[in-house]
Amino acid sequence: MNLKVVLPPVIIVVLGLGALSSVQNTGFREHIEATLTESAQGALSAAGIEGADVRFAGRDADVTAPSDAEALVAADVVGGVTGVRTAAAYGPDGLVSGEPGPVEAAEPAETEDETEDVTDAATDALADATASPEASEPTSDDKDEPEREPTREEREQAQEDLVEIPNITFVTDSARLTKDGRRVVREAAEVLAEHPEVEVRVEGHTDSVGSDEHNQRLSERRAEQVVDELVDLGVERDRLTWKGFGESDPLVVPRTFEDLEKNRRVEFIVRN
Repeated sequence: MNLKVVLPPVIIVVLGLGALSSVQNTGFREHIEATLTESAQGALSAAGIEGADVRFAGRDADVTAPSDAEALVAADVVGGVTGVRTAAAYGPDGLVSGEPGPVEAAEPAETEDETEDVTDAATDALADATASPEASEPTSDDKDEPEREPTREEREQAQEDLVEIPNITFVTDSARLTKDGRRVVREAAEVLAEHPEVEVRVEGHTDSVGSDEHNQRLSERRAEQVVDELVDLGVERDRLTWKGFGESDPLVVPRTFEDLEKNRRVEFIVRN
């Protein structure tokens, strides 16, 4: 068989099928986005939220509102709509992180009695600040007491608890945490609060899709983002370091999509 004669028609058929598939996928995606937009707007209306704008990229939503508090509440409502994967909140100054809460109302004006209480409290604080410095200085015992090093058993227990945490997920090809990803980071913060003596390195890993340089930088950004989130949740920054490994240290040899998913991960390593 002459391959030079056979190959050109085969290539043309393959390219044609690829183009048709691309058109079909684009139309399907637009249909999903339109359906989710309609559902999200309905959910916002049912929740009594007005003035929030929702835009979808696939199943990921960007929710914009006039204030940060309104944006968080609206994003939480949209994130609960069936079919929505993530919902990011955007206020007047950009991306907003945190948990939704009630929008604070303006506080009532202070009464005369309240004003007197505030004045008395300020006077007491001033008196404390101008008191003799010897009263507030640490004792020699406080100065000389070193920070306690965690025992080997404490490190091992902390590592076991951190390994039990589910994988942290991000929006595709970005360092933006998904809704589940933020939940898992909160779990990690709770574990670290239970082991206040240990120090941890946050390690980012990607799959092998894309260039080495891109994956290296992506793994670094994701590890750094997790550290920032932990600090926002109250973990001391000096307990945390981070490092990105890109695609250089896979858990498994990637043969399937499931293997790629396993290799995309963030790990917590207790430092000795």
